Amino acid sequence: MRISKEGWIIHGFALLHAAVALGCRLGGLADDMMLTLLTMLMVVLICLRCRVSGFMMAVSVLAVNLVGVLLGHATAWLLGGIADSPLVIYPLSTFLSTEIIGWTMLLIARGYARRHTEAPEQMATSLIWLLIAFVIILITRLSILLLYSQSWEGRNTAVTILLDYSLTLAVVVVLAEYALRLQRRAMSASEKAHLAQYRYHKLKQQVNPHFLFNSLNVLDYMIQEQSPEEASRYTHKLAEVYRYMIRSEDETTVRLRDEVEFVEQYVDLLKVRFPEGLDVQMDIPEAALSRSVVPCCLQLLLENATKHNVVQPDHPLCVRISSDGESVTVTNNRIPKLRRTASTGLGLQYIRQQYQDLSGKSITVLEEEQNYTVTLPLL
Repeated sequence: MRISKEGWIIHGFALLHAAVALGCRLGGLADDMMLTLLTMLMVVLICLRCRVSGFMMAVSVLAVNLVGVLLGHATAWLLGGIADSPLVIYPLSTFLSTEIIGWTMLLIARGYARRHTEAPEQMATSLIWLLIAFVIILITRLSILLLYSQSWEGRNTAVTILLDYSLTLAVVVVLAEYALRLQRRAMSASEKAHLAQYRYHKLKQQVNPHFLFNSLNVLDYMIQEQSPEEASRYTHKLAEVYRYMIRSEDETTVRLRDEVEFVEQYVDLLKVRFPEGLDVQMDIPEAALSRSVVPCCLQLLLENATKHNVVQPDHPLCVRISSDGESVTVTNNRIPKLRRTASTGLGLQYIRQQYQDLSGKSITVLEEEQNYTVTLPLL
């Protein structure tokens, strides 16, 4: 069974916790502060790996401080019935507690990340919550130590320990900020690479030999049939389609209104090729038209529908483009061609990656027996 990187982090910290607990017991030292710091560092690393917000990190650190103490005492009490030596009980209870906390935290962080994907920039701005959590823990620890210290010497020792503790917490915050900075740089480089791939794909679409070949054949037919006016209108629409593709080449997003107008022109071209059998309907509220989408995304989905399905009068292909104000959905009925058209799926993959890079949002693809549906978030 392959262990994830997060799993290795949890196992590593569990072993480190056990080693610290054993070392402190052998040296006659208190281990609670060091174990608390190690646990918080583990939680921060897991949150960074799962790309959750600084606020979620802060809540997790506060919760783990409470749960960790209770769980550690509970496991030590249970193990006390099996073993007698503190050198066995405390390292083992610490190891088990860390494993339980680590895996529970990982499940919670992954579930949270799936529902609340947050960009690295947003994570950095909310990192102040992590510092607030550390201050709360610091004040709480200081209050407890001062409350239970009966002498000035004991209180001075408590203050000294907590000053060291606060310094270590500051180091954890700095490490978290540094990790986020590295993550932002990596994400920026990844976004540039994905954008370059998407633009390359769009360029290929612009000179798509099949689309151009079919368009020229249609134009030639119009000329041969002595329909100069229709040929002229078709030429102008074809030019507008390519003009939009070229104009949006350097854009990361476009207004949905512009994308819809572009798709309407593209549909007009398709209906010359498929005078019957193609039905494209749009149901988009006016408010949604001011939102943004990735350029050429609707056109690509429409092209895929005509590419992979039969378009005939007795087998009409129905495509519906609709919006609920927060997303735009393209649905078509499935009438697969007898001879399947080769598909790499790169177009849909690039669109998915563009949405992930731009907003951290995912597109939804639903492939049913009768229908094929793709839902794109509005930006």
